[in-house]
Amino acid sequence: MAAMIRASFGKGSALLTNNAALLSSRLQPVVVTQLSHTSTRSQTGDIAYKEMEEFWEKNRRLNRPLSPHLRIYNPELTSMLSLCHRATGIAMAVTVPFVAATLLGLPGDFSSYIEYIKDLHLNPAILTAAKYVLAFPICYHYINGIRHLAWDWAIGFDLKTTYQSGYFVMALALLVTAGFVHLL
Repeated sequence: MAAMIRASFGKGSALLTNNAALLSSRLQPVVVTQLSHTSTRSQTGDIAYKEMEEFWEKNRRLNRPLSPHLRIYNPELTSMLSLCHRATGIAMAVTVPFVAATLLGLPGDFSSYIEYIKDLHLNPAILTAAKYVLAFPICYHYINGIRHLAWDWAIGFDLKTTYQSGYFVMALALLVTAGFVHLL
């Protein structure tokens, strides 16, 4: 066995030779038996269930409250920007395919629907607000995505830079949104 280990590593030092001899003396044949997956799963499940019950019993005995969840945390800029980035991403992932599929199924073309909205003679404040609601998630998610790419390159992780880039992202997203709404 020591010769096999030496042969697989090539000519080694005395340390390798001594370790190979030590290993060969300790290696024993292993007998592998196949256990049924159901018995292993049920044993694991039983152990996990027992540990969970012990955990909750200890919390009841010590009169500990359930998880405090969000009530005890102050909303920080970083957590709110993260939440906003996720929410805008999810909202766009749901609405864009839905609107696209709906427009494909409806009769007429895009310009006919624009004319329909113009014929409603809505208050300009309502139209402007609707444009902001449609444009902000796209602008914010895109600009904050660039911030996340910088993080992928390990740029801007210290707390001061994180807050500065967060304020910059919000300001730039609002400016770009205003530009889209009022200039286009």
